[in-house]
Amino acid sequence: MLLRRITEHVRTQHWFAVGIDFLIVVLGVLLAFQITQWNAERAERVRSQEYLSRIHADLMVDLAALQRHREFWEQVAGYGHVAIRYAETGNTDGVTEWETLRSFLHASQAWQFAFVDSTYSELRSAGELGLIPDPELRSALADYYVLVAARRGGLGPYHLLPDYREWVRGRMRSDILRYYWQACFEQAAGVQIFIECSPPDGVSGIKAILEDLAADRAIIDALRYWVDTQTMAVELAGFDLGRAQALVDRIEALQ
Repeated sequence: MLLRRITEHVRTQHWFAVGIDFLIVVLGVLLAFQITQWNAERAERVRSQEYLSRIHADLMVDLAALQRHREFWEQVAGYGHVAIRYAETGNTDGVTEWETLRSFLHASQAWQFAFVDSTYSELRSAGELGLIPDPELRSALADYYVLVAARRGGLGPYHLLPDYREWVRGRMRSDILRYYWQACFEQAAGVQIFIECSPPDGVSGIKAILEDLAADRAIIDALRYWVDTQTMAVELAGFDLGRAQALVDRIEALQ
């Protein structure tokens, strides 16, 4: 209809009307372009908020899981100190022989931790990190997910399995080891728990086992290294919990 009007105005040389018609066309095109741009920007804001919400959820999982791991690592280090004290001094300092032997086994536990980075990795691989509008937040997320996660994982303190774990269990009597797994430790998906267990009925020779372990220099040296690693993991987890909480707070401020 508009095209027919323009054609008619040109045929009759009604140039003012032609100019008005042309202006209407230009304004229509500009308005359509602006509406398209507004819709695109709105869709991008929606996607940005969706990704930020998902990253926020990932960070909340990290906070809860890392806190559980940190408490567990701290317990492992504590039991390791009990075992080392016996190996170095020959006395239990008020801890029973069974509790000391149990500490040797508790100290062999390991619980690996990995950051939940699925959303950030998806954004990064798609080249869409620009959907995170705050450049400082982008930098902080890169530090958390790329630099920190790389240092903690792999051969880092959050992912190690100690030689001590294999060596001390290999030296433990099978009846005691079976009882330990039945009564002294519980593990399931996302949970590892030390249980206060009494000595197994009818088991003797605990002192001899302790003396044998304390005399094995390789085992005790490996235990010292593992306790030091767990202590480091506890300290680093404190820093990383602070980083994760700071990211959560910044994302919540943007939402």
